[in-house]
Amino acid sequence: MKFVLVEDQAMFRALIRKLLIEECKGKVVLEAGTLAELRNDFEALRSADLILLDIRLPDGDGIDFVDELVKARVTTPVLLFSSSCEDFVVHRVSHACVQGFVHKDEEPKMLLTAIQMVAAGGAFFSPRFVERRGRLARDQSSFDKLLSQREQEFLRLIGAGYTDAEVAAELGMGAGTAQSHRRNVMSKLNLHSAQELQAYALRMGFTTIDRLSSTSGGA
Repeated sequence: MKFVLVEDQAMFRALIRKLLIEECKGKVVLEAGTLAELRNDFEALRSADLILLDIRLPDGDGIDFVDELVKARVTTPVLLFSSSCEDFVVHRVSHACVQGFVHKDEEPKMLLTAIQMVAAGGAFFSPRFVERRGRLARDQSSFDKLLSQREQEFLRLIGAGYTDAEVAAELGMGAGTAQSHRRNVMSKLNLHSAQELQAYALRMGFTTIDRLSSTSGGA
């Protein structure tokens, strides 16, 4: 089998490479630590049997990159893995065109099982993911039931430290519309300050500390 392995942490990537070669008797045809490296070799992505893709990468988001694969008509199965399993991550993975998800805290044998099942044409989502997805589905007060898709996009940017003006430019809306989105989101989630809004975004996985620090640093 031919694998594409995308993981920015060198030690963890080496461990997965060893598993793919020794346990799966496969070959890693493309190994990358950034999305930019993937975009330079779409042919390798098309020719592989399975893409193992980390979600949090230095230059972007693995789930967003799956949309690029779909637009480029890359049909290779995708298995996501991550140390993040917050509600918004679970929500996005559940709606992405992927065949599996494994949390990095799981035992290596679970990743091996996932690889084998996805490579055989099936799907595999780790128990931690399945449990959280079920809880999210049962929670009638969860963001996915209260907020529109546009409002979720807004919260993702606001959570990352964008100003209303920056969100307006990013989403192609007027400043007044961005301010209206902020008010609506805060009202629907019963939040009363910018600090509460950002804390919610962090807790639910709309953003990360690293992304927030990077945005604040740039400002």
